[in-house]
Amino acid sequence: MPLLRYGLLAALALGGLLTGSEVHADRGTKREAINLVQQALNHIQTAGLEQALADFKKTDDNPFRQHDLYVFVYDYDGNNLGNSAPLDLPGTNLKDLRTTDGKLVIQQMIEMTKSSGGGAFEYDWINPETQQIESKISYFKKIPGFDGFIGAGYYKPVKPETTAELCTKQDAMAMVQKALQHIETVGFAQALEDFKQPASPFRYNELYVFVYDFQGNHLVNSAGLQPPSPNVIDYRSPDGKLVIQEMIAMTKASGGGAFEYDMINPQTGDTQSKISYFKKIPGFDGFIGCGYYKPE
Repeated sequence: MPLLRYGLLAALALGGLLTGSEVHADRGTKREAINLVQQALNHIQTAGLEQALADFKKTDDNPFRQHDLYVFVYDYDGNNLGNSAPLDLPGTNLKDLRTTDGKLVIQQMIEMTKSSGGGAFEYDWINPETQQIESKISYFKKIPGFDGFIGAGYYKPVKPETTAELCTKQDAMAMVQKALQHIETVGFAQALEDFKQPASPFRYNELYVFVYDFQGNHLVNSAGLQPPSPNVIDYRSPDGKLVIQEMIAMTKASGGGAFEYDMINPQTGDTQSKISYFKKIPGFDGFIGCGYYKPE
C-alpha cells in the first residue's frame, strides 16, 4: 500500500479526521476516554462482539462517540474491525502504520495488549480541530475471549503559560510536615477543624492536605472536596488504582510514602497525574498527605 494512502488511513483510523459539521468543538478528556473504553467493553459483554461492532458503527445517536472521542477495534493481525466515528475502514490492515513521530502504533498496542492486557500509548497525530500535530494518548484493553483490543484516545490539552506556577514535590512534602507540626501543637481534633477553614494555611494553589484512618474513612481535607462516600476504602482512581488501600498498606509497612495516581485537579477540573506524599499521624491509626499534579 503506498505511504500516502497509509497516512490518510491513519488519520482516519486514529486521528479522527473529520470535516465540516462533523468536527466537535469540545475536546474529550483522559477520564472520558477511559470510561468510553469500559462502556464499550461492557456492551461487548452484553451484546456480543458481532452485534457490538455493528452498534459502534451507527451514525445516529451513537453513545460510543463523545466529543472528539470514539472507540476503535483491532485484532492481533492489525486489522481495523470497526470504530464509532463515521469512517469506512473495517478490514483495513494498519499493523505497519508509523505515526508522524515514527512509532508503530498498532504494533505497539498489540504487543502491550498481549503482555499486559492493555495500556496507554502516546503518539503524535494531527488534531483535526487545530490542524496541528499534537500529542494523543489512546487507552486500550483486550477484548475477553477475542484476540484483539478496543481503545479510545484523547488529545493532550495544551497547557497555558501559567503551567510554571504549578506546585512542586518539595511544596507537597513541606505541606505535610507543616500539617503534622500543627497536629502536634494544637492536638488532632483541633487540627482537623483548622484544616477545614476556608482561609486555611493548609491550602496553597492546587495543594491541600487530606486525612484518612486505617479503615479508609475520609476525615477531612483542606480543599472542601466531598468524597463519594465517608468510607472510600474501595475507591478506584480513573486509572484503576485502589488509592486509599495502597496508601494504608504503605503507611502500615513503612510509616508513609509516595503514590502516583490520576485525580481531578480542583483548580482546573481536569483529570491529571498526581503524586501524593503521606505520613502516619503519631498516636493515631491513620495518615495525612498532600499531593502535587505533574505537569504534562
